[in-house]
Amino acid sequence: MKNILALFVLVLLQLNIYAQQTFTVGGTIKNSKGELLSGATIFLAGSEKATSSNLQGRFGFSKIESGTYQLVVNLLGYGSVKQNIIIGDKSEDNVEVVLGEKQIVLNAVNVGDVKQLKNHIKTFTKYFLGESANAKACKILNPEVLEFSTTKNVLNATTPGFLVIQNDNLGYKIKYLLKSFSYNSALDVTLYDGDCIFEQLDGTPEQKLLWAKNRKAAYDGSLMHYLRSVYANKSRQEGFLIYKITTSSFPIYIESIPIIAEQLVKRLDNNFMIFKSQVRFYILYDKKKAAKEDKLLGHVQNLRLSDLDATGSIFLVDSQIDRRGSYADYKSLLIQGFWGRKRLADQLPLEYSPL
Repeated sequence: MKNILALFVLVLLQLNIYAQQTFTVGGTIKNSKGELLSGATIFLAGSEKATSSNLQGRFGFSKIESGTYQLVVNLLGYGSVKQNIIIGDKSEDNVEVVLGEKQIVLNAVNVGDVKQLKNHIKTFTKYFLGESANAKACKILNPEVLEFSTTKNVLNATTPGFLVIQNDNLGYKIKYLLKSFSYNSALDVTLYDGDCIFEQLDGTPEQKLLWAKNRKAAYDGSLMHYLRSVYANKSRQEGFLIYKITTSSFPIYIESIPIIAEQLVKRLDNNFMIFKSQVRFYILYDKKKAAKEDKLLGHVQNLRLSDLDATGSIFLVDSQIDRRGSYADYKSLLIQGFWGRKRLADQLPLEYSPL
């Protein structure tokens, strides 16, 4: 009996060691001439991990868990580069990133543009950060780096470097490398692309307790929460209901009986999964409804999407996804509805854990 108990403890220790196993990511930054570049900012997009290249052009990250990452490199005078990195069961220490020189164009600014700047910043803030309580608690610390241009009904924006945002509700300072932003007022459509680094703010014990509460509220029902719950085979337990969409265009109909989310994914190994289905799904976060048994109707009924909870989301992805809910290098991605309205102010870093 003692031998069995000892063996059981040993197995638990081995599992714990495996779960805590981490790796390193490192490499070299060069230009197109092969010259080593120092002072480049290197970060893992959506995380709290950032560093810079040394005099030999080298960089490195430690304590990296298995998963899929987007390595971003930025240096003044060069175009930024994003490279997908997948860490399985070994470190990746020979990443080579080549930066191309960026031609600097000085655009003339006329008086009309200056007068409109305040309105441009107001519009940008609304559609980039969102309109939630978290968004209202955010402030852009360096709005002067924003560069705007306009075409008919469309406001465009970009930045030459990092846009810095302080989120006082969630307790983060966010550095966002904005590649592009456009808001079409005629269609009420917003598109933006970029990558960010999170940095935790210093605060009092009372502030940290409030931040923890607000972060948990932002996490519950989020896309990160959903992907993590599917990975852990606990999506229904966590409060998610998944319905198959049966139409390819408007009006949208869904099956009335939810499906088992875990049947939709394929496990590649101990670190990654992919969604097998290329069909769109309607995902609803409702812990009370998810806790009840489904009513068996004898046949599947179609319901209009407009009949369902307004906090539901439409989702389709073709990508490897890891245990942290991170997806990268996706072939297709569709996010509409509740998740689509969650902008930067409601996002959390990959390191976030509700525990």
